[in-house]
Amino acid sequence: MRFESTLRRLAFTAAWLTTLLGAGPLTSGLSTAHAQEGDGPQGQPAGPVSREPLPMPGPGQSLSDMPPPPWANTTDVPNPAFLDTTDRRIDDDRPPPSPEQIQALQEMEAEVRRFMQSGSAYRGSVNSILVREYHRRRRERQAGYARQIREEERLQNEAMERAIRLFEAFIRRYPDDPNYTPDAMFRLGELYYERAAIAYQEAAAAGEAMGVPDFSETVELYRALIQRFPDYRRIDGVYYLIGYCLNEMARNEEARLAWLNLVCANRFDYTGEPPAPEPPPGGEEGFSEEEHPALGLGGTLGNETMPFDDPYAGCTPVTPDARFVMEVWLRIGEYHFDFDFEPHALDRAISAYGKVLADPTDRNYNLALYKVAWAYYRASRYPEAIEHFSRLIEWSDEQLRQTGRAGTELRREAVQYLGITFAYDDWNENQIPDDEEGMPRGIQRIQNPNVLPQDRGWTSEIYFELGQVYFEEAKYPEAVEVWELALSRWPNSSRAPEITAQIARAWQRHQEMERALEAQARLGDYREGSDWWNQNMDNPVEQRRAEQLAEGALINDATRHHRQAQILRQEAVRERSEQRLQEALQEYGLAAQAYQAYLNNYPNSPNAYELQYNLADALFWSEQYEEAARVYAAVRDSNLDDRFLSESARRVVESLKRLVEQAEEQGSLDIRMGEEDIPEPTGTPPRVTPMEMPLMVQRLAQAREVYLARVPEAQDSEGVRAAYDYNNALLLYYYGYWPQARQRFLRIYEERCSGPNANPTGQVAWDSLYNMAVAMGDTPEAERLSRDVQRRGCTFTPDGPTFENAEQLDNWCDDEANADSPLCTAGTVLTNVRYQRALEIFTQAEGAQGDEQRRLYEQSATMLVNAVNDEPNHPQAPVALLQAALALERTQRFDSAGQIYQRVIDQVTPMLDDAEGERETELEGILATAYFRLAYTANRFFDYDRAVENYLQIADSRRFQQSTDTDMPERITDALINAARILEFQQNYRRAAEYYQRAAERLTDPADQRNARYRVAEMAFKSEQWSNAAREMQSFIDRYRNDRAATELVVQAYHRIAAARREQRARESTQRDALQDVVNAFQRMNGEPGSIAAEYAAESRFTLVDPSIGQLESLEVNPGRQSTTEAFVNELNSQIQQGSTRTQSTAEGYEPILAYRRPTWTIAALTRQGRAYEILARAVLNATITMPSDLQRQIRSASPEVQDEVRFTFEDRVRQVLDGQVRPIECYAVVRYSLAARAAVRGNIDNEYSREAIDRLQAYGEERIAECIEQQRGQDASLAAYQPNEFRRARRGQHIDIDSGVTAPPLAREDE
Repeated sequence: MRFESTLRRLAFTAAWLTTLLGAGPLTSGLSTAHAQEGDGPQGQPAGPVSREPLPMPGPGQSLSDMPPPPWANTTDVPNPAFLDTTDRRIDDDRPPPSPEQIQALQEMEAEVRRFMQSGSAYRGSVNSILVREYHRRRRERQAGYARQIREEERLQNEAMERAIRLFEAFIRRYPDDPNYTPDAMFRLGELYYERAAIAYQEAAAAGEAMGVPDFSETVELYRALIQRFPDYRRIDGVYYLIGYCLNEMARNEEARLAWLNLVCANRFDYTGEPPAPEPPPGGEEGFSEEEHPALGLGGTLGNETMPFDDPYAGCTPVTPDARFVMEVWLRIGEYHFDFDFEPHALDRAISAYGKVLADPTDRNYNLALYKVAWAYYRASRYPEAIEHFSRLIEWSDEQLRQTGRAGTELRREAVQYLGITFAYDDWNENQIPDDEEGMPRGIQRIQNPNVLPQDRGWTSEIYFELGQVYFEEAKYPEAVEVWELALSRWPNSSRAPEITAQIARAWQRHQEMERALEAQARLGDYREGSDWWNQNMDNPVEQRRAEQLAEGALINDATRHHRQAQILRQEAVRERSEQRLQEALQEYGLAAQAYQAYLNNYPNSPNAYELQYNLADALFWSEQYEEAARVYAAVRDSNLDDRFLSESARRVVESLKRLVEQAEEQGSLDIRMGEEDIPEPTGTPPRVTPMEMPLMVQRLAQAREVYLARVPEAQDSEGVRAAYDYNNALLLYYYGYWPQARQRFLRIYEERCSGPNANPTGQVAWDSLYNMAVAMGDTPEAERLSRDVQRRGCTFTPDGPTFENAEQLDNWCDDEANADSPLCTAGTVLTNVRYQRALEIFTQAEGAQGDEQRRLYEQSATMLVNAVNDEPNHPQAPVALLQAALALERTQRFDSAGQIYQRVIDQVTPMLDDAEGERETELEGILATAYFRLAYTANRFFDYDRAVENYLQIADSRRFQQSTDTDMPERITDALINAARILEFQQNYRRAAEYYQRAAERLTDPADQRNARYRVAEMAFKSEQWSNAAREMQSFIDRYRNDRAATELVVQAYHRIAAARREQRARESTQRDALQDVVNAFQRMNGEPGSIAAEYAAESRFTLVDPSIGQLESLEVNPGRQSTTEAFVNELNSQIQQGSTRTQSTAEGYEPILAYRRPTWTIAALTRQGRAYEILARAVLNATITMPSDLQRQIRSASPEVQDEVRFTFEDRVRQVLDGQVRPIECYAVVRYSLAARAAVRGNIDNEYSREAIDRLQAYGEERIAECIEQQRGQDASLAAYQPNEFRRARRGQHIDIDSGVTAPPLAREDE
């Protein structure tokens, strides 16, 4: 749309040109010879040379036309020996192959390639044929088998139906035959079962199955069988199948009764009638609180106070040889374990399971043993639970010894629950830790042989498991205590290395780093050759694991020191602390020792290459530069990998550079890098003899050269190639290797004369080339150099000027800063180029790019202006001037372009007085264009008044309004909009509104017109005329309220009205109504979630609902003193429920904000919801607890101590109940805060709400956050699982530990 494009054209921006030099900061002049690569000594350059004027090439000559220099045929100049870059990574002393051998190898390789291509094609064809044939046959077989299976199933079902009809007919005909009728009924019941099962399976496969299968026919038939033939020989199977079918139909209690008739026929009689509901325990009125304390606030569920009368004592089966007895007892036990919620349910389960334990040979023995242990555990009878879990382990191990197969898969769970049981610290379930009551701790109980056998082969497993439970509960000292005890008793256990590693992890988690290091060091005691190793020769897996742990300990030690050193060094730089720097050096040294120890012990480790690089890095930053250079070079030259080739090659240079600097500071090394050190040519013809270069400097130069040879430009991440190349060229120059220096300087000059790669090193290269030419008496070469620098306009800066004429060049050269520039000393620019067709040059420029395009535009502009100056009265002179100005604009020379536009206006205006017809229309178009472009250039130079003045020349002129130029209406509209935008920028809102209004009346595009009308209203708002702003915004709303395309602007207009009401300090109800209008408008116009309109609606709705959170802050729970305990409990529950209702209402008030999908307000709403739930949790936790009057009266006659104890116990039990109620409330808060924090991370948003969410999450801790999120995931699977440390903030001075087996991350570039 034109309106938007006009706005874009008027963006008030300033562009800053920045150029990054690939080799780091370089010298801007000629006073320094070295490019700052961070690796070389500093010295003085070859100073400015007195350059004699030399004859320039004649017209039409180029650099190639000049006579060749003396060394023109020596371009392939060999490097000195110290710059040898031969790759020594492969030590191969075999003689080189002969040409015949090479040719034979090439022929063989070509033949192999041809064979591989043809073989691959053949193999592909064969494979394709085989695959197609295989799939064809498979489809055929599948189709045949499917038909056969369907047919067999059909026949089987038909046979089953025939059998059912036959059996039914037989039973009808012979209902009472004692010999055959029972068998017929039994078999018919089985067929009924099969038919019902098949029907249910088919319905399930079709997605039509609902509920449970219906085995009613079988059950009813078998009930009749029991009644009519109670002495049937297979009566045990009848009872079993009745119970099984009822159980499958989820009629568990009735199934239990049927099964009991099988296994306990002397006490139970299954009639087939549904069981009558049992009266509640304690009679019709139920239990009182005194009879059943679990019903009161202080009670503990599961404590049975009534004596247990075993209903299954003395049971006998329905027949002496009844089958299924053990399986049925197990199923009865499962019923009591899972579905029985009456008192003594677990006792009944234990009794039923116990029947199975009477026969250790039964296949269900191990499961029954496990379930008995579990039942005891659930009943808080921990010694019995331990006994039976231990029996299960013992039985399983005995089975393994006897059969060679594991006795039960439940063994591992038994070990786990033994550990959990011993770790539990409230065996009497009174909510007071056992050790506070003087009872044994877990470590004391586990050592008691009366509780746990101490002489079994599996005893150590329980100790290890107890430690693991403590570890997972973050009780790290307790875990270590148990593990250390276990290791002292079983030092050669196969798990000893693993447990030692766990001890180290426990101390790390407990922030006891020294102890952790001591534990890690002990892992070396389990390496090959140790007592442990020799005792575990039959455990190769554990031996390998021990070796890995020892290896990981060394890596962890090294990386820990390395990371700590990095942190200390960063602090030293930040705080400018010498002490921190020394600490960092020490840590780097320790890291280097650890890396070296690892590499000595594990030279063939897969991590050796990376760790060798880390070793070099630690050596470098511990200032052991000689060793660092050696190890970096080994990494650089390694055959293992090339990941660190670039960095290690650069670090070799850096290390040697530090050694050179140290030697210079100590006075033991003097480098030739000053002007006085430039060698002088001697002899005829003159030549320069190379001088001896110090060995350290040779090593540094060679390291640079190796970098240039090995590291391609794409991998030169630090951008040092150019600096290395340049500095080595300087060394060659100062030490007399001139042929080699000239070759490098010529390339550097060519690359860095101008353009984006231009920099002062190019000028130093040119000066050095010139100096060598003069010193060698090579005048043609010096002439060629001068001609070339003049031709290329080398300023040796990436943003250097270009010169349109000799005067500009002269003016530039008059500046002392540029006086020594080769461009100024090389001579004048040839000016013999003749005038060519300027417009053709302009056309060529439009098709060109980069520097060439700029040059053509400048050339075109010059030619056009000169042409106009020569012929000012030419009919096309105004057009030519416009083209010249436009060309200057294309080269960003807006000031010059503006001068030419003004010249067009001055010349064309008087010409219009005499013009008529098409000529007049043409001149009007030219004049309007000149005004428009002049305004545009003025705007670019921030001359806004002049810009407005020229735009209004177009907008307000009667000549332009009456012009017959078809483009004039659009020019006038654009001028109005541009003028309005500038006036708006100048805060002249009244005039801006006027021109926006005029533009709106002229615009025909609905979108442009709508935008202009909104700007009119916006000007009133910006001028802070609140009443007028509200009126104008309302007018805009009235016009576009039903325009779906205007949704964003309409909603924004409502938002502006709300802001105006706020600024007017209108009544609160008025302000809220205005905010509600924003919300309603967004909804009415079907605003898009996530849009800008949604932002206004979200903000408004949040502002409307947010006062509710402040009102909720006063929430408290205070039931006061009640007359009875029941009244107290009722009032407490009532107030909590009222608070929950208020909280839920407040939280739901923020819920609609989420639908707008605006990140800021989504985070704010989620945070407020989390705060609402926190307020409720706080109110419940801080509830005022006053002892009821009836309880006060009961203890009135007791001693003060007893009164205090009762009062404390009452309050403590109430608090416990309240704590249990608070946990899910807190989880609501945690989940909302987590969602807010995650949204902030995804959206990279940091505001008061995101900070509040993250800050509040810190109060809950890792385990609590993970627990709450996991609970919520059970209801909402889309919620992402919690990641450890997801919301963690490292404490000051601490860092996150590196897990075992992980090397240090890539190091951030150090500040050199």
